[in-house]
Amino acid sequence: MKKTIIILTLSLVCTLIIGSPAISFANSFTNMVDNGKIENGRMLIPLRSVSERFDSEVVWNQEKKSITITRGKRELLLHINSRDALLNTAAFSLDVPAKIYSGTTYIPARAFAEAFGGTALWSQQERKATITIGQEQVYIYTEPLKSWRMSQERINVLNEKINEATDLSSYSQIRTHFRPYFTDSFINKIIHSNGIENNAILTKMADITYSSTTLARMHQSAYFESGPINLELVDRYVFYKFVDNQWKVDDVNVGRQIIVP
Repeated sequence: MKKTIIILTLSLVCTLIIGSPAISFANSFTNMVDNGKIENGRMLIPLRSVSERFDSEVVWNQEKKSITITRGKRELLLHINSRDALLNTAAFSLDVPAKIYSGTTYIPARAFAEAFGGTALWSQQERKATITIGQEQVYIYTEPLKSWRMSQERINVLNEKINEATDLSSYSQIRTHFRPYFTDSFINKIIHSNGIENNAILTKMADITYSSTTLARMHQSAYFESGPINLELVDRYVFYKFVDNQWKVDDVNVGRQIIVP
């Protein structure tokens, strides 16, 4: 019967995933919408797609050209091409009128959020609105999601740089060398520790998991011989961030354990 002796670990796997400041995996692509619009400086959201992601009921009245959105105890009644709305029978005004584009109704992101007790934030760099209502969040982008994914070439280059960062003693200009590939915060971390702690040279790639268009992660693992009969398991978690219009490594956590027969 085999037993496992853990000799060097930075943290448990659950801590790596849940506790890392670089990424939260509670978010997923099911909470993303990629057909938002900008009109007169306002972020407009596709009403039905966003509403349904907040578990709201949407009813269209063809005769009155109106839409009713119900979420919990709140009900919002809108009319196409009108800024006037009703929130639980009380007057409610939109910044711009509700409009239909190619069969889809759009309203301002901020109006929707405020109607249901939430907030809407706009990111110019990512060109997205983040609507938060209670514990739920939905991200609405003005660009297709697929354009934000890393190319395989970029993944390979970043992995090579991670392997290079095992030992920094041979680099005289660490920041200059790694700045095109690592975030500033991660460069500070590896300078402080003189390299990636417990790192190993890993070349086998794993699938990239995206939590948003600017955050992603990859888990790599491999076995190495350790002594005449033992094996060492290396688990490496790589966290990526989209900054400066490109993907960079934002953090790396490595755990090691000896497998004894």
